[in-house]
Amino acid sequence: MSIAVLLCLKRIILIINNFYEPTFLFSLYTEHRMINASLSLKEHYNRPTGLLSNYMDQLVRGLSTQNTQKVDMLFTQTLTNYLYSAHPSHGFGMDIVSLDIQRTRDHGIPSYSEFRKYCGLKAIRSVQDLSKIMVEGSTDKLLKQYRDWTDIELLVGALFEKHEDDSMVGPTMRCIIREQFIRTRMADRYFYDLPNIFNEYQLTEIRKVTLARIFCDNSNNVTMMQKKVFLIPAMADLQLCNSRLIPKININHWSEMVDTFKK
Repeated sequence: MSIAVLLCLKRIILIINNFYEPTFLFSLYTEHRMINASLSLKEHYNRPTGLLSNYMDQLVRGLSTQNTQKVDMLFTQTLTNYLYSAHPSHGFGMDIVSLDIQRTRDHGIPSYSEFRKYCGLKAIRSVQDLSKIMVEGSTDKLLKQYRDWTDIELLVGALFEKHEDDSMVGPTMRCIIREQFIRTRMADRYFYDLPNIFNEYQLTEIRKVTLARIFCDNSNNVTMMQKKVFLIPAMADLQLCNSRLIPKININHWSEMVDTFKK
């Protein structure tokens, strides 16, 4: 698989988790996990300065508090009508779905049915086969847009797939995500657990680091965080950022490296 294909697949992964509302709103949370405001993505395209200086802590709390949205083919209009709009008052923008479908065509990404073969999944040989693996009612919709089921784009087909084994995505998208992570890790010659990069004490410290610690250390005034950031917290789950329950990395194990640089 070419690098161009992988780059396109990476882009596909990034857009699979969206939802349908007229506007894409980020809820802003107080330290006690109460919503006190919201902001629209449409008003902040290519304008990160205000976000970083005014809302970063509230957004970090929101990321660790809100439930994730369902993965499906419903997209907010902020992404399909106003993507990269130059100014909030502008009545138009770009369409992320159209852009990504065009990218897959530009880079020669195989169709959905062809890509399933790469993933080792059961081949689709008929409309009946397609109906068995797609969300109920979606096959008819797809065949109204495509002259033949073999023409269905990878992005479209993957998002219409039935989810399996309590997964958030179908088997084809799961294959893409797995492939992306494996290749990214294997291609990184500086990945932290490769031989002769860090000693055993340093590796132990690195493995202590959690997303909770990263949120605590890289925010301005976030003072509480739950240990398991990917689980929605109750107030009892919130720990002070200086608590031992959210371990810090001990940089003293890198002191010999500092001494080497001084020499």
